[in-house]
Parts: sequence; structure tokens; C-alpha cells
Amino acid sequence: MSPASLALFASLALVASAIQPQHSFLSVEASEPGHYGKGKCPCVGIDNLKGEMSLQFDEHYIKYPIETGASCEKWEDDRHPDCKAGTELHNDVPAWCNQKWCYVDPCNCDIEVLPKQTILGIEYQGSPAYWSYDTCGGKDAFSEGRKDACVNQGNEADCSKLEKCAWDGKQCGGKEAIQTCKDANKLDESIHGMEDCRCIGHAGKDGIAKLHINDTHEVNYPADVGGNCAAWEAAAHPACKQEEKPSWCLQKWCWVDPCTCKTKTPPKATMDANSALQFQGMIAHWSYETCGSVDTWSSDGKNPEYCASQKSDSDCQKLGKCSWTGKACLSKEVAEVCKDQPQQHSGAYQLGSAVAGLVVLGTFAMA
Repeated sequence: MSPASLALFASLALVASAIQPQHSFLSVEASEPGHYGKGKCPCVGIDNLKGEMSLQFDEHYIKYPIETGASCEKWEDDRHPDCKAGTELHNDVPAWCNQKWCYVDPCNCDIEVLPKQTILGIEYQGSPAYWSYDTCGGKDAFSEGRKDACVNQGNEADCSKLEKCAWDGKQCGGKEAIQTCKDANKLDESIHGMEDCRCIGHAGKDGIAKLHINDTHEVNYPADVGGNCAAWEAAAHPACKQEEKPSWCLQKWCWVDPCTCKTKTPPKATMDANSALQFQGMIAHWSYETCGSVDTWSSDGKNPEYCASQKSDSDCQKLGKCSWTGKACLSKEVAEVCKDQPQQHSGAYQLGSAVAGLVVLGTFAMA
């Protein structure tokens, strides 16, 4: 690598490292794994969402929980055919069966072992989702037996032989991460949300998710509900199947990160009946505004449980999940937790130092 590229790599690494968000509910130390990964490479997706999806591995179709990959768990254990101990073919399971992993954002991942791109059709913000064992404190034993995996190329010469790979000075990683991060601020906002408030769920799932529509009724939604901007209630909510439909039936929304969403109207925490849903340890939040729609769901006067419906300090304080700012009643995540986090641009081209290194090399390779 030339002195010029080394200098550029170093500067990009320093900048990338400085802008990584530090969420206290991830791990005490940014480099230590927590339930939602390391602070420098947090898990993404909606945790505790009920339901099942089907994923294809070779000739096998395997059922996984809808929440798979949203937190650090041994997701393959006793699910993948190779991980079912005691069968005729598998008395001993592979090492990767007992390793924790989660999905991550490659553009917000500053760890030593680069995340890998899935080939199973799951998407995050318009690109194939990325997964990591390292952020969960696990070892990527899954890739060890794959000769064409970038991570298994031990030197620059072998790495350069594979078109999909690039050498960052220490290790071999996938070039696709470069394009994924470069395209992050060019996404269609009508699908992936405004640049300052991107959707943070996953799309491309085949299955059924279950959500409460009130305190007593739970209905089936598409498996990738909230993963991008769509009128999710239109085909799922009973009220939207009647002749006279509420206006919110045709309004689009998606899950968002309350700490990076900068819409004029702050995102709202999901209803109490769905409060088990989590994003990086916080109650899941949603937004209509980021999808270019109007929130008539919580503003029609029939949903007093939402913080934004409370117009005074006293009414706001009656709801334990809310906090009065002096002007408005907001979820505690938006009003308190996120306020203490470093400000960042949710749609910005943000890179971990490892991916920054690939960008440098990719730039010189394409020059």
C-alpha cells in the first residue's frame, strides 16, 4: 500500500472511530459485548417480536423466530439441521451452532473482525443484511470451512484473487460493504425513510409476525412489518377490512431509532401491549413522518396511552414511560436516554475503521 493510501486510511479510521454512537444499554465498554452487541457495533432489528419465518439453507427450509438476529443469541442452536444433536447423522454439532451472533449495520461497525453479508434474502436499509459473531463475543466458526470466504484469505495476494474481496492492511473483507455505505444517503425515502430517520427493521422475511392492535387482540402481520415504509395495517388490521376504513389504514410507517431520528415530529414508543418490543435495549419506536405520511393513528383521540397525547406536565407524569420536556410529552427514550447520546446523522456515510480501510483500497483499486 502506498504512503498516500496509508495516510488516508489512518485519517478515515480516526474520524470513523470518533463518530461511533455509545449506547449505555449495549455494553459498559464499547469494545465489550452486551446483549445487543458491542457499543461500537450494535445489533440492529426489532427484538422480542413474536412470529416465525422460513429461511432456506441449501435444500432445507428452516423455521426461525421473527426476532432472529436482533440481539446476541445462539440462533442456530437446535434449529439448523446440522445443530440438532442426537440425530442419526449428527451426534456432534459444529462449533458455530453454539456461537452467538446478530445482524449489524456495516456502516456503524468499528470492530476488528469485519461483519459478513447474508445470502439468505434478509435486507437492511435496501441492502443484504450483515451479521457478526464478533460483536456478540463469539467466533465465526461458520465461515471457517468456506474456502471462498473473504475472511479465510490469509494474505493480500490470495485476497486479491477474489473479485468480491479487498485487503485492508490486516485482513480480507467483502468489497460490497463499500458500496452499501456509499449508497446509504441515496436511498429512496418513500421506502427506507428520511435520510435523518431511516427505517431500522429488516425486510425480505417470509413468514408471519404477531402484533397487538389493542390490549386484548393480537393479529398477524407480514414478517417484515415495519422493516421499511408501508401501510402495514391495510391488510392486517380488522378495521381496515371494513367498507369505511380509518384514515390510518393507508398511512405508511416503519420502525426507527429514537436516538438518530430527527423528524419534526419525534417518533413514538409502541403501545403498551407491544412494549416488550426492543431496539438495542430501548422500547421500539415508530414514525409515519419519516415515510412521508401523517400519523392519524395516535392523533385521532382514541389512543390516550401515547405520550404525545398528554398536553400537560401532570398528565404526562401519570404515564411512567413518558417525560415532560417543558413544552411536550415525549417517550423517556427520546426525552432523556437519547439526549445523553452523541448526536449523529442517521443516514450519513458513517464507517467503522475496518470498512473505512476497504473504502480506501476500493477507491485506489478503481482509480
